[in-house]
Amino acid sequence: MQESYFEFTKAILDPATAKDKKEALTGVRVLDLSRVIYGPVVAKWLALFGAEIIKVEEPEEGDNWRTGTYWAKYWKDSCPYFQSLNPNKYFIAIDVKLPKGRELILELAKKSDVVVENFRAGLVEAWGIGYTQVSKVNPKVIYISCCGYGQYGPLKFFPSWDLIAQSMSGVARLTGFPGQDTYKLQDYYGDFFPGICGAMGVIAALNHRERTGKGQLIDMAQAEALMRTMLNWIFISMEGKDLERTGNIDPAMIPSGIFKTKDTHFIGIAIASDSQLAALLKAMDRADLSGQEEFNDTFKRLQQGTAEKINTAVEEWVACHSLEEVIEAARQNGFPAAEVKDDWQLTNDPWRRERGSVIEFNDDMYGKGIWPGIPVVLEKTPGRIKRLTRPVGYHNRYILKRLLGLSEDEIKHLEEERVIGYWANRVGQRPPYYYDMGKDSIFNYTGGANND
Repeated sequence: MQESYFEFTKAILDPATAKDKKEALTGVRVLDLSRVIYGPVVAKWLALFGAEIIKVEEPEEGDNWRTGTYWAKYWKDSCPYFQSLNPNKYFIAIDVKLPKGRELILELAKKSDVVVENFRAGLVEAWGIGYTQVSKVNPKVIYISCCGYGQYGPLKFFPSWDLIAQSMSGVARLTGFPGQDTYKLQDYYGDFFPGICGAMGVIAALNHRERTGKGQLIDMAQAEALMRTMLNWIFISMEGKDLERTGNIDPAMIPSGIFKTKDTHFIGIAIASDSQLAALLKAMDRADLSGQEEFNDTFKRLQQGTAEKINTAVEEWVACHSLEEVIEAARQNGFPAAEVKDDWQLTNDPWRRERGSVIEFNDDMYGKGIWPGIPVVLEKTPGRIKRLTRPVGYHNRYILKRLLGLSEDEIKHLEEERVIGYWANRVGQRPPYYYDMGKDSIFNYTGGANND
C-alpha cells in the first residue's frame, strides 16, 4: 500500500511533466522596479510560478547586481548570481528620471497587476511613480514597497543592505559560537527571507483582490521580517535572561551538533525524542549513559551542563568513526544524521537531480547550465524555469510594441531622447560574446500591439 502511494506521488509530481501543465500565476503581470537582491527575490518567486515580470533597469547601467558577482567571477559575460535571481523575466531599460520615462512607467503600471520596488522609503513617490501616483491610474494595483525599515517611522530614510538587516534584527548577534565574536550569516539571508515574505504578501493581496476587486499597498520592512526568525527577544521578555550564541548546537534538541569524523568529514546529528536518543546510544554502545536519569529525562537533558556532557560523548564517538560508519549506524538504528554537503556534492547529487531540486537547463542564449530548481512542488500548477536573464534593454521592442502599441518610429525617437536604452559594453550587461543579436527575433521584435 505504501509503495503504491509513493509511485502515485512520484507520477503526479514528476518535474519532467511540469512543462505540460498550467502555471499558477499565468495572467498576472508584475512591473519590477527593484534592484540587487531583496526586491528581485519577490518578483522571482512570482516569475517561477508563471507571472509575467517586466523588469525595469537604468539604460547603460542596469541592475547593480549584474556586475556584483562573487570575487569578479562571471559566466559567459554574465553574473551567475544575477541569473539565479532573475529567471523568466523581461528586461527593459527606461530612464525614470526623465518625464517621458515616468510616463512609460505609468503606462506599463496601468496594465500591470503588481508593482515591486525596493528603493529608500519615499524615493519612487518623489519620482512620480510611487503608490499614490500608480493607484490613481490603476486602482486595482497591488504595490509592494520593500525597504529596510518600512514606509513610515523614525528610521524610514535609513539605507539598508543584507548585513545591515542582519545587524538590526538581532540575527548577527546570535550567529557564531559562545565566547567568540559576532558573525554574519553567509550569503544574503537578510535579502532572501524578507523577499520570500514579500512574495507571500503579494499572493495574499492577489487573493483579496480576486474576492473584492480592490488593490492595496504592501509595506515590507527588511529588518522587521528578519526579526520574525529570531526568538531571542521572546525568551528575554519572559525569562529576563539573554539567549546566548549556541554555535552548532540546537538548545531545543539534545544531543545535537555538527561533528568531525575520523576521516575529516563533517556530519550533523540532531536528536528530538527519547526513542531517537536510545537509538543513538545503542549505536554508540553507551548503555552506561542510557541508564542515567539525567539523560533519560527530557527536561534534565536540555539543561546546559547535561547537554554539554552528552554532546561531548557524541563528539568523541563520531571522532573515532568514519563518515560512512556513522551514516550506516544512523540507518541501522534509526536516528537522524546527515553529511555536511559541499557545493560539488549538491550539484551532482542524483537525488536532487531526480527531484528537480537541481536542474540542467538549456537556455537559448546562454546554453547549458546547472541551476536551482523549484523548491515548492505543486501537482497541477508547478513552477519552472523557462529562460535565463537577458542583456539590459533586450525586451524594449517586445514590451513597448506588444503592450503599449508603440511604433518603430516612436521607439527610435525614445532612443534618440535617451528615454530608453540598452547595455553598455561591460561584462554583466552585454550579451555573451558569441551571440549574434542581429538574428535575435525578440530583441528585433517587429510584431504589433497585444493589449491583453
